[in-house]
Amino acid sequence: MGSEDSSTKGSFRKLFKDLGYNVENNAVLDKCVELCESYVDLDMELLMELWVNFCVDSNLDINPTIGNLNEMEQKVLMVNYTAVEKTKRERDTMEKQYKCEDAFSVTIPDDVLSIYGCAETGPSLKRSKISLEVEINTDAQASEARAVENAFSSTIHVENSSVPSQLNTTNKEKILFSFGEIVTSWKRTGDYDVEVTKASEQTHISSDARYMYEKLSTEGQSLTFVCQTLGSKLFDTWRKITTTSELRYVKNVRSVSQTNFRTFGRISTNKGVANTVILEGSTRQKGAWSAPSIALDFRDVEQYSVFSGQIVAVEAINPVGDVLYVKELFTTSYAPYPSIPMIKSRINIFVAAGPFTAFNNMNYQPLWDLMEKVASDEPQLLILIGPLLEYTHPDIQNNTSNDTYREQYETILTKIMKMTRNRTQVVVVVSNRDAQNEPVYPTHAYTIKDRKLLNYSNLKVMPDPCILDVESLKIGITSVDVVKHIGREEISNVSGDRLRRLANHVLSQGSFYPVYPPDEDLNVDRELWEQHTFFNQQPHLLILPSDMRCFCKTINECMVLNPERMHKNTYARLSVKSNVSNVWSPNNISCEIVKV
Repeated sequence: MGSEDSSTKGSFRKLFKDLGYNVENNAVLDKCVELCESYVDLDMELLMELWVNFCVDSNLDINPTIGNLNEMEQKVLMVNYTAVEKTKRERDTMEKQYKCEDAFSVTIPDDVLSIYGCAETGPSLKRSKISLEVEINTDAQASEARAVENAFSSTIHVENSSVPSQLNTTNKEKILFSFGEIVTSWKRTGDYDVEVTKASEQTHISSDARYMYEKLSTEGQSLTFVCQTLGSKLFDTWRKITTTSELRYVKNVRSVSQTNFRTFGRISTNKGVANTVILEGSTRQKGAWSAPSIALDFRDVEQYSVFSGQIVAVEAINPVGDVLYVKELFTTSYAPYPSIPMIKSRINIFVAAGPFTAFNNMNYQPLWDLMEKVASDEPQLLILIGPLLEYTHPDIQNNTSNDTYREQYETILTKIMKMTRNRTQVVVVVSNRDAQNEPVYPTHAYTIKDRKLLNYSNLKVMPDPCILDVESLKIGITSVDVVKHIGREEISNVSGDRLRRLANHVLSQGSFYPVYPPDEDLNVDRELWEQHTFFNQQPHLLILPSDMRCFCKTINECMVLNPERMHKNTYARLSVKSNVSNVWSPNNISCEIVKV
């Protein structure tokens, strides 16, 4: 294989590694290269984006196989992209089947056409759809079977949802990841109940908050205030731990100097232009329409990891005024530690994140399977992180139900509460992707209208983001996939645990969403972002749901958890030990990420 193909395969291997998977199968990488060469306007990054979306929609694991890549080609690429004509393409017909390309300009013999499953001849040959043999996991088969039995209607969630589970029993209760001490039984013992409130140290968005009224000048002021506040904090923290003589601080990042100086600002990355990194200053000069900015050169830095929106402090020189040659980079200034939680008895917490049903049905079977487990084990707390009613779901897009989004949402909530014992506190965190909610982040809590739902004292609907106070245990939650969004913008030369590094960026920036500009799928109100997305105190437990591989990690004495997605039949369960010795560490929490 030529050096160009080898380089492309290496790039694909790195892109998959960024998603948390090490792909060593060269055949898989060859298939990815082949797909890029076979379709017009399909580059590596677009193919990866299509792959992640396809896996989420089809309830497949992101770790690629030849079969799943073939399935995506048939269902996505052949339908939406134009194939490049290759008259000399050679393939083994015993392993792969091919569709006929549109508008051949030559007549092809019938015996050759029969190999490709085509019955017509001539220059105006039409495409013939062929069913490829692909690898389908048991979860996907189960979802299709349930979809046949359950078409969406408002009554499905209440009366008809108890469909016998058709999952392969070998996958049930399969532990994907574990952390901490082994928990022999997850059933509740004793009568210890908990009270759940919003943490008083954190400012949460109110239900009557005005949003999207901001002016460009207001947005600029918010960005400047955050940059100056966090930048000053970074600089002071760095100065306290520095053992060398104090270096001078310079406000203007473009100041010319042949000796080392320190400054801070906001990072802007551009992966499309040779991984360009720009540092934007925090102070706008008089008469200028924007703060000064300058390119960063990291050739003298052994390791670095930066992303768009990150506030950093740098030690550098600027000999000619157009490039900062970075000597040292400082990015870490965590929020203060919270007080020690005083938990009198063991607490069990179940956590699941949406979407809660596969994209080919609206039966919500994974959610109901989880609720049966909740009813059986009776954890003290159940946390459900939206979206409950994903607005991109085909049935929502096509308006297949006669009910309003509010009615559908409250129907799901009603079924959840009916399946829950009163002893379990249920917390539902809204999402900007919920169809009944405004698509704005931060997102205010949903206001329940149904009187029957209002009677459930153990149901609490929380805004996004939020920090819960559970017997003084602080649990930070956001529904936004900030880990993936940072990963898309990150430029680094650091090896090792990438998921830990991405999660650490959230903690070290002290914000639920430090990315700027935000991902194109997220509408951020910058004024509300400044007020409600920054940690006044670091939580004991931080839940960051993501499409990326599930994880549970300890970072700066905080446990960070990604339970993955419920539509993949995956959830997390936590057991928090009592704290009678007045000493706390993340080791007090045991965690398992499980297939329901």
